[in-house]
Amino acid sequence: MLSLVLSAVLVILVLYKCYKYMFYRPPNFPPGPPRIPVFGSYLLLLLINRKELHKASMLLSKWYKSKVIGFFIANSPTIVCHDSEGIKEILTKSDFDGRPDIFLARMRDPQHNLRGILFTEGDFWKNQRRFTLRHLRDYGFGRRFNQLEIEVRDEICLFLDILRGGPRYPYEDKVLKNGCVLVPEIFFPCAANAFLATLSGEKFPRSEQGILYETGRYGLQFHAGGDDYGKLLSIIPWIRHIFPEKSDYRKLFTSNAGIYKFVKSIVDKHMETFDENHERNFIDLYIQQIKEQERNGVKDPFFRYEQLILVCVDFIFPAITVVPATLALLFQRLLLQPEILKKMQKEIDEVVGSGRLPELDDRINLPYVEATIREIMRFETLIPSSITHKAIVDSKLMGYDIPKDTFLIPGIHGFHTDSEVWGDADIFRPERFIGEDGKLSLKLDKSLPFGAGKRLCAGETFARNTMFLMIAALAQNFNFNIPPGDNPPDLSKNYTGIITLTPNFWVQFQSR
Repeated sequence: MLSLVLSAVLVILVLYKCYKYMFYRPPNFPPGPPRIPVFGSYLLLLLINRKELHKASMLLSKWYKSKVIGFFIANSPTIVCHDSEGIKEILTKSDFDGRPDIFLARMRDPQHNLRGILFTEGDFWKNQRRFTLRHLRDYGFGRRFNQLEIEVRDEICLFLDILRGGPRYPYEDKVLKNGCVLVPEIFFPCAANAFLATLSGEKFPRSEQGILYETGRYGLQFHAGGDDYGKLLSIIPWIRHIFPEKSDYRKLFTSNAGIYKFVKSIVDKHMETFDENHERNFIDLYIQQIKEQERNGVKDPFFRYEQLILVCVDFIFPAITVVPATLALLFQRLLLQPEILKKMQKEIDEVVGSGRLPELDDRINLPYVEATIREIMRFETLIPSSITHKAIVDSKLMGYDIPKDTFLIPGIHGFHTDSEVWGDADIFRPERFIGEDGKLSLKLDKSLPFGAGKRLCAGETFARNTMFLMIAALAQNFNFNIPPGDNPPDLSKNYTGIITLTPNFWVQFQSR
């Protein structure tokens, strides 16, 4: 009898412990789902929407009737916010400037160290960010830079010649065929070369652009292998040893190695030809800091060769992938709503004509073109959950207590599709950014495609300028059609990795 009682008490205690573990929440923490050992609430998110975790969290927000929800990813308390003010607070409050230490960030470095700028924090991040942004401003990041505009327009001129003349090299046969181009891959060289010319002084002539296509494919493959919240690999990294394929580790490893090798080759050329009396570009400025620390015998230097590679990865990687991925989303929309292209072309014809290419000075007089680009970045949020922040101290968010080391995820997609903010949020309507005077109104654009605060994407100016110049030039010179025999773009086939991606699709370019 006593043994039965003891067994019953033991079972009750175990059940109580399990219940307490599943439903435990830090004091004054936002409402949210239960958790299980090892995974936390991650598996529940996968069950709700395996392909798009940001939409799973939006459903949980509706379930709990709160735009701020809390749960656990593995053992880490995590908050997702879909409220505009809360998102801005996450992005701009210094208490939340940290970054989670996740495997996807570490695997970028061969020694699995946290390097670069995107995924580092503390004094190291502040030092590297301050130096990088201060000197990259001289090359068009954060402000307009005439030389960068010249480089972009040179690449666009070459791009237009390629579109009109067709493939010349074997690697172009994969992206150019019978007057049709493969999107987004066709945009890799133009976006990459314009960026590389300013960052490193390195440009790849047409005959050598196969490496840019290859690196761009690696970049999209890496994006596809992750997810909104860091991937299962970041929760249980050892799973890569058991399921290297199903965990996407093999795909992530291969693509990361390809990107790293490409950037390393550029840095190595600069190391070999470095002349401290002749600073050619940003990479030379960084190498100079490395040499100076070596001369001064700094024991734990912030400036290192390996760090330089990852800093360059943090800038080259988005340039070669994010601009093409965004343009692909825009081309889908233009094929589905051809009247938008007609409006863009009418505006360009009236303002620019056909005797020259559009310039950045034309932007103020091309409000519909600019509004269309801004609308695609709202409508199809490229990074639906931004990049996860981390609380570096105990803090507050919208009345909730936020313990130190809590992960904070800005639900940008949820904000961009909130009907309370945008009204007809599910309608693609560029006019929403144009004021009653017919001009582009920045006051009407509340979107945050590049984030905000100190973690604001440093490539925002480059990306916005490049996309404007590219789409304006293409719309000026071509009509875009669905190739004969092809079906219209199927948006249901778009998918979310680290960013929102489209499958490759063909577009017919017809000269106007």
